[in-house]
Amino acid sequence: APRDARDAKTALQEWAQGRGLALPKYTVVSRKGPDHAPHFTAEVIIAGKAPARGEGASKRIAEQEAANALLIREGVAGKAHA
Repeated sequence: APRDARDAKTALQEWAQGRGLALPKYTVVSRKGPDHAPHFTAEVIIAGKAPARGEGASKRIAEQEAANALLIREGVAGKAHA
């Protein structure tokens, strides 16, 4: 079953730890839009891996989407197979 998207950050952290990798680091790359309807782009970086990006209406959602994108790219997760 696909993993709960809300838990992508936890899944990514566990995946990284399980491989002896550095913990994921999240940065907000951009924030656009008005205050009542912001749009965030976040990036997640794990040393030795290409960064992945996600977008959403909050910093937290954008970070989750970035984590999910990296998990999918590494063949670990998610939404791609739902």
